[in-house]
Amino acid sequence: MNQFFTGHINQINITPIMDVIENNQKKYDLPHNNNFLSLLEKLKNIPTIAFNPTPGNDSTFNTDDRKMIEEIALGLSHWRKGPFQLGELFIDSEWRSNIKWERIRPTLGDLENKTILDIGCNNGYFMFEMLKQNPKTVLGIDPVPYCEAQFNFLQHFCQAPNLFFEMLGIDEVQHFDQLFDGILNMGIIYHHANPIEQLKHCRKALKKDGFLLLESITIPGEKSMALFPEDRYARMRNVWFVPTVNCMKNWLHKAKFKHVEVVFDELLTNEEQRVTSWSGGASLDDFLDPKDSSKTIEGHPSPRRAALIAYK
Repeated sequence: MNQFFTGHINQINITPIMDVIENNQKKYDLPHNNNFLSLLEKLKNIPTIAFNPTPGNDSTFNTDDRKMIEEIALGLSHWRKGPFQLGELFIDSEWRSNIKWERIRPTLGDLENKTILDIGCNNGYFMFEMLKQNPKTVLGIDPVPYCEAQFNFLQHFCQAPNLFFEMLGIDEVQHFDQLFDGILNMGIIYHHANPIEQLKHCRKALKKDGFLLLESITIPGEKSMALFPEDRYARMRNVWFVPTVNCMKNWLHKAKFKHVEVVFDELLTNEEQRVTSWSGGASLDDFLDPKDSSKTIEGHPSPRRAALIAYK
């Protein structure tokens, strides 16, 4: 049991959480995951450095270490969130997450000495950014082995004692009670069959006056409505609802959040999400109608991204 859990044991229903973690660890036995742990073992003899998620770090490694670091990082692909700069190695991820971070950062306020949950944190890009503000603790959860492996790779260099990652999903948020000063729920809600239930779980996990930053794919329109794709949306199978911004507002109100405000509402473009040598073979442009970029390949409205902040 990690230090985060032991430090907050009275606010966590720990038994079901540990059961999920134990079960998810078995995912490393699957053929497409079983090399991640052996790759991370190779880090033991590589020195740590203080790194910055934003490119520009001038720390350097010797030639052999640099080659090994690149070999390990490539083995942990695909890199969806980033970018990251490790010495001379630039990991050019599919998402330029720094763009989204600059949109949301002013809204989060002062995170010093705060306890934050990042749901669906991927490899922890936003966690490492929040680290600059000296939070008390940040817990990132994502039930995907390559996300945990990439986080552990980055954490080897960062060695941040107040960052924690566990292979948990949104369903496990219900087991936390009035623990967090803030929750980031970014790119998760449209993958969930019951958005109101998900938001209620987030509210329960927040302290009084705590904030929820809710970010989602959206469709344009002034009405409070959501697209319910019959099959796929932008080639994604697991999309239940794609809301308008006003629908997101109403979801938050129905979950008893207050002071709901729109942080940003932007059309998603290939400036922010695109194919790179680190990302795999397809990205946003491949998900849109090649003759009409205002539509997805299935004929739905092309994705926008919007974020709202709300309070308990």
